[in-house]
Amino acid sequence: MSFPLSFPLTALNKAQLVCVALVLLLASAVLSSLRHYPRAWRATETPVTFWAWRNQAPAAADVSAAIEQTKARAIFLRAGQIDIQDRKLRRIRSVTGPLPRSIDLHLVYNATRSLLAQLEQVNETALADTISASYLTDIALAERAGSRVIGLQVDIDVPTRLLGRYEKILGALRRRLPPQTKLSITGLPTWMESTELVRVLAQVDFWIPQLYGAEIPQRSDQLIPISSVRSVSRSVSQVRKLDKPFYAGLAAYSYTLLYGSSGSLVTLRGDMDPALIVSDRNLRLIDQRPFDSQQSATNGLLTSSEWRSIYRVTADGVIDDLALHAGDVLVVDQPSAESLRVAARAVRELAGEKLLGICVFRLAGVDDPATLTIAQVASALADRDSLANVDVKILSDTQNLSVNQTASTAWILKVKNTGTAGSTIGSVKVDLQTTPGTIEIRGPESLSSLEFLCDRGNETSQTNREPCSQRRANVIRFKPRILAPGQTVQAQLVMNPGSLRAIPVSVEMQTDTGQWYRERLEVAVEGSTKQ
Repeated sequence: MSFPLSFPLTALNKAQLVCVALVLLLASAVLSSLRHYPRAWRATETPVTFWAWRNQAPAAADVSAAIEQTKARAIFLRAGQIDIQDRKLRRIRSVTGPLPRSIDLHLVYNATRSLLAQLEQVNETALADTISASYLTDIALAERAGSRVIGLQVDIDVPTRLLGRYEKILGALRRRLPPQTKLSITGLPTWMESTELVRVLAQVDFWIPQLYGAEIPQRSDQLIPISSVRSVSRSVSQVRKLDKPFYAGLAAYSYTLLYGSSGSLVTLRGDMDPALIVSDRNLRLIDQRPFDSQQSATNGLLTSSEWRSIYRVTADGVIDDLALHAGDVLVVDQPSAESLRVAARAVRELAGEKLLGICVFRLAGVDDPATLTIAQVASALADRDSLANVDVKILSDTQNLSVNQTASTAWILKVKNTGTAGSTIGSVKVDLQTTPGTIEIRGPESLSSLEFLCDRGNETSQTNREPCSQRRANVIRFKPRILAPGQTVQAQLVMNPGSLRAIPVSVEMQTDTGQWYRERLEVAVEGSTKQ
């Protein structure tokens, strides 16, 4: 039996062959994408480090909290700045105070604006000499103090066009360091497109690309967050392709931008207390919104992004050494535990095998309200839901008694956010239910206000309460302007003597996740217990 060497294809045969070819092509593409898709890291296996970015060494308590709550392995501590004056290089603003001794340290040296402006003319060898001399001096001091310094990090925001010079600087620096030194650099998002970046990275052991702050909004009408999950995902995918060990640098700080009446940027501050801004009477809140949000049929607004608050300056004044003029616009960009959480998740899913861990900017301190608390950072990096929890207490206030008062009539109302979700501005309501005339609130802080209300009979809902006189009021509403995680606000109470031993309290606030927190408490004198 013989078969012809060729035969005509019918229209049906051709269609079948085209379908088979398309299926094979699609299958090949799917298999290829699966082959190159990185293994996702688990939250529990991802190492955590911090940048400490103040002139004062971090307090031992703050370091201990970071270690205990996040299992932090190292701190990248800014040890000073490299400056140039009259063509002479020198280190300035050395870190003060005792260095941490309970954790590995990488000493970081960054450049002043003067050095950055003259970087193209600076001698590479001289700059390497200045950095290495500063580092060798500092590690000698650290060793005598019992601190463990294991590396040097250079934080110079080199313009992308000068990366070739940066490669030479790092090469010269490497030759001047002890052999065991771990040399690293920070990296700007704008470097990712440069072909010279690979040669720069060849000079260091690892690097920390900053996955945030790629662009500062130069005008008040620009909506540019410090960080977003889209930008983090895009950048970390680019970093993975460079195949160099790295820590992913993520942002946990807020910044405040001052714009003139024309809308142009005047200055940027990364250390201002949002509570001071909220309570200033010369600032009027004109807008508050998340950068990204979605609507849920059951819970309303949901967001995992940073929040943007805009204030109009109504009169000249000064806030935290920042001079303001009437007509200026002040913009505050605040992260949340939830925004850090989604950024960390994107890193774990896309970073690949070269990921060394996550580095958070910056290490929180009890005196740094512009940064997420350690509890918030720990919750975010552990991939836990951001939750609110409000504690209410009524404590004896013996220091503010008048001659005719007794210890049973003067009290302090304290409201504290012990959760990891903060409140949106103006959404907090703390209602104390009482019989008319038994409680009076005096002296609420500037961060708070007070309302007297009459309840129409439904004690389970705050919506059934309407304003009335203090004499008739059976509900006193205490309204903190803001309640950030870890923050406490308070007011003075005067209670008439009687059998009153506990006060029903209802708390309501919208959190920075967009969800509502509602809780009913039975607050006893000197303490609080939840029903």
